[in-house]
Amino acid sequence: MTKNMPSIEHAWLESQQGLFSFIRSKVAQPEDAEDILSDVFTKLLKRADGNTLPDNITAWLFLVSKNSIVDYYRSKKQFESLPDDIVLEDENNLGDELASCLLPMIKALPEEYQQVLILSELEGKKHKEVAKILDLSLSAVKTRVLRGRTKLKQSILRCCTLTYNKAGSFVDYEQKMADPTDDCGC
Repeated sequence: MTKNMPSIEHAWLESQQGLFSFIRSKVAQPEDAEDILSDVFTKLLKRADGNTLPDNITAWLFLVSKNSIVDYYRSKKQFESLPDDIVLEDENNLGDELASCLLPMIKALPEEYQQVLILSELEGKKHKEVAKILDLSLSAVKTRVLRGRTKLKQSILRCCTLTYNKAGSFVDYEQKMADPTDDCGC
């Protein structure tokens, strides 16, 4: 045990009910909220074992809770949307518009990158799954995905000007003047 255990216990007891209420307001199922709360407590204990406790444990617990809620929604098999106050929505569906251009751009890449990008980026398969499907080594898949992403990014930047906000999130794009010799896919 760590020397900070009394302060951890105190912070946990003080925050537990408020954390559960916060999580419960964002997650529909009480059982899921309890699981998230348990996960937050586990993360606190791991942090305490490393003797790297934050100065404000309560604030840290709420931040970890928020991140755990985001992870919870990301891991859901069915597509549930996050509560509005957790993540900003893409009101203009810009990501969807640009995503519709990706398949033709991927198909314009050298053949060795096409299938790995389609399986990993568009279908969301893990690299291990892609390796098994394509009968490639895991390192070959990782290399092809990395190189394919680089080539795909070059294609996108050749066709479009992307705009990012201060946090680095994609917020807008503008298609460049079409070059008849360039296969942009859009």
